[in-house]
Amino acid sequence: MVADTMRNRWLSPIAVVVLAAVIVLGAALDPSGLAAPYTWTGADLLPVAGLWQVAALAVYVPLLLAGVGVLAWVVARGRAPLRTALLVWGAVVWSAMAAKLVMSLVMAFGDVVYLAWSTGFTGVKAAVFGLPVLVATWLTQFLRRRPTPPPSSSTSPVDAGPAAASGSFFPPAAGPGWVAAGAAVVLGVLVGGVWWGGSPVGYAIGDSPLAPAPEAGPLGCLAAVTLLGVVTWALNRWLSGTTSPPAVVAGVSALGAAATLGLVEVAIGLPDDLAGGDTFWAPAIMLRLAPALSLGALLAVATAALVALLPARRAALLPGRKGVALSAPIRMAAVVAAAALAVPLLQPGTTSAQPPRTKGLTLSAERRIVDADGNEVLLRGVNVNQLEDYFQKFPDKAVTRPLTEADFAGMEQMGFNVIRLALSWSALEPQPGHYDPAYLARISWAVETAAKHGLRTVIDMHQDAWGKGVNAAPGTICENGSPMHGWDGAPTWADRFDGAPKCEFTGRDISPAVARAFTNFYQDRDGIQTRLVAAWRMLAERFASEPMVAGYDLLNEPGFGEAPPITSGVLLGRYYDRAIKAIRAGEKRGFPHLIFFEPSVLWSGLGFEVSVPKDFTDDRLLVFAPHLYNESITIDQGTGITVTSIERGFDLASRAAAYYGAGLWSGEWGWFGDPASAPITKYTDQEDRHRIGGAFWVWKQSCGDAHSAAESKTGGNLMIEDCATEKDLPPTPEYVAELSRPYPRSAPGRLTDLTADQASLTVQGEGTGCGLDVWFPGAARPVVRSTGLTDVAARQTPGGWRITGCARDAYTLTAHR
Repeated sequence: MVADTMRNRWLSPIAVVVLAAVIVLGAALDPSGLAAPYTWTGADLLPVAGLWQVAALAVYVPLLLAGVGVLAWVVARGRAPLRTALLVWGAVVWSAMAAKLVMSLVMAFGDVVYLAWSTGFTGVKAAVFGLPVLVATWLTQFLRRRPTPPPSSSTSPVDAGPAAASGSFFPPAAGPGWVAAGAAVVLGVLVGGVWWGGSPVGYAIGDSPLAPAPEAGPLGCLAAVTLLGVVTWALNRWLSGTTSPPAVVAGVSALGAAATLGLVEVAIGLPDDLAGGDTFWAPAIMLRLAPALSLGALLAVATAALVALLPARRAALLPGRKGVALSAPIRMAAVVAAAALAVPLLQPGTTSAQPPRTKGLTLSAERRIVDADGNEVLLRGVNVNQLEDYFQKFPDKAVTRPLTEADFAGMEQMGFNVIRLALSWSALEPQPGHYDPAYLARISWAVETAAKHGLRTVIDMHQDAWGKGVNAAPGTICENGSPMHGWDGAPTWADRFDGAPKCEFTGRDISPAVARAFTNFYQDRDGIQTRLVAAWRMLAERFASEPMVAGYDLLNEPGFGEAPPITSGVLLGRYYDRAIKAIRAGEKRGFPHLIFFEPSVLWSGLGFEVSVPKDFTDDRLLVFAPHLYNESITIDQGTGITVTSIERGFDLASRAAAYYGAGLWSGEWGWFGDPASAPITKYTDQEDRHRIGGAFWVWKQSCGDAHSAAESKTGGNLMIEDCATEKDLPPTPEYVAELSRPYPRSAPGRLTDLTADQASLTVQGEGTGCGLDVWFPGAARPVVRSTGLTDVAARQTPGGWRITGCARDAYTLTAHR
């Protein structure tokens, strides 16, 4: 054994050198860090404002390299090249997750379970960037392989251990294999279901295989935990041929068993993943494997520790007595029996909390948005960006168009009942602690004028790519990507770029400067987050008693920062919690309003995302408000493929809202391009199918808007500006017709079904009261039929008709031209 160790003395340094090369190469090729093992944004490392600033370089990378180096040295003993290489590969995956957890705790102390779970994504990446290490390890072992000497006649079977049969596919199994299998099963039973199903992508991957699900039941759970035990035992038996320490073999075996369970989940979910007509199956593999690997890392620690604590000779005999091991079938039966007895422990508990009553909008027990009388409300309307403080991209063009009462009258004529009013922090608080009274007056005027035209307001703290300060200086050269122009959002006094390049890498939000600015914000560096939290309290005090304010959108498309999902999950959730508490404090003399919260900007670009922790707040007036840009401006559309279809996007958003126990609303959608070929009807059909509302982007966009290009002929998007003449053009008929389609603005009780097109509508619901209010467009009086309704009437309003009535229990209303 000593000779084997000396012969493989180069294995550990080779593994470390290869891994270090992969880290450096990844940092150079992927400055976003989304795919690479480590990212260096180019930001200054000094002065150090906090340990979080250098955690990746000072904690993660050294621990990763040290972990791989030590474990590679420990396993560099045997004469089995492939098995030794697989052990080193497992060491890379586990070391990466362990190093990431320590780094995460440095950056965001607390939320240990969430942070430990999030290391699963690191594990998936590590399995990929660890492949060069696996190959190098195997080549080192293979090229230096020596013939296996025959065992000495004086060596006893127990002392020889698995090395005596290293040439066989399954060496004789020692006790540690059964110990590891038992530990994997017990831990899988005790924590597996909660760990797996409670992950921040639980909404996307469905129920945990380690908890009883309606379709699988306890038998499915029993099969899952049995698979954990069997694969742990089998891998332990095979890998023990390397003569590596039993504890290391047991740990890697448990990690591999959990990964195997994840692959089984991939296979089970594949038919559904393929059914959507998109390529969501590809990211779904990662989403299903991530919780599996994070659970595997936990199992690896526990099984390795348990095996290491057992005396070697006693471990070799377990679980037999007097040196006579029990037969394999008996041991396996014991493992399965233990799993079966413990399956009931996996049933997750459920808790429910009812939202408080309010004079404005609230949520029903079924998480539907309702008014103070219990009528379900569909909030459908448009974004208004005419109060935004955009970067002046074109000196000769205004960045926004004036907001007048005529705008609100036009929205009323299209049947809208809500606006999402975008504010800019930079205009609201131009200096720390100083709020611009003129800007506040414009906000109040907009809320009041919208209310005059039957429009509620969602107040949105808007930002794009952090703010104006991301504008690159003239002559900036970017090694990756291109120089940025400014955007909107944060005031320049809140900028903390720390020298990070103002370059965009495949998009404005994937930028070193933006990532560092958001990381500093999430860490509340110099109190900049505290200032925005205080601004929310001030706004809440101002509108505390305003029933036509639907609620507050805490931050538009938050940046993912430098270390997602630490920054875009834990730390974003902490900001949300602080902002919600500040808003509630500001509403003490009024009543609570809805809180609209968003996942990071990656949802807008991908159609899904790892979001904030499930318990990020104890407030119950929550509405999950992602931006459903599927099949319009998501990243995949530039490649000619669709990763997440419109239908899939709605399903994922609905499941995420249920995951949080929140309502659902699409804060932005649109940007489909050519109206004649745009899938806008497919979108609005899904909106009806899910019976939710949303806000189209955008009502009026200036040709000088930061989104516009120098060659743009119009400003877009709904009410169009001619860039040459600066005059209004007729809005796009296809958009107007689809956005004005009939829908129930409110309905007694709850809606049970909704189908509509541009000329007809069918509404079904259950409830009692006179809160039915249906919008129907056009000058011609609609033909109305109903059952279960009384006092049905239609009155003409600007742009169309409002159909009202009273319900008692189940009801149906149809209307057509």
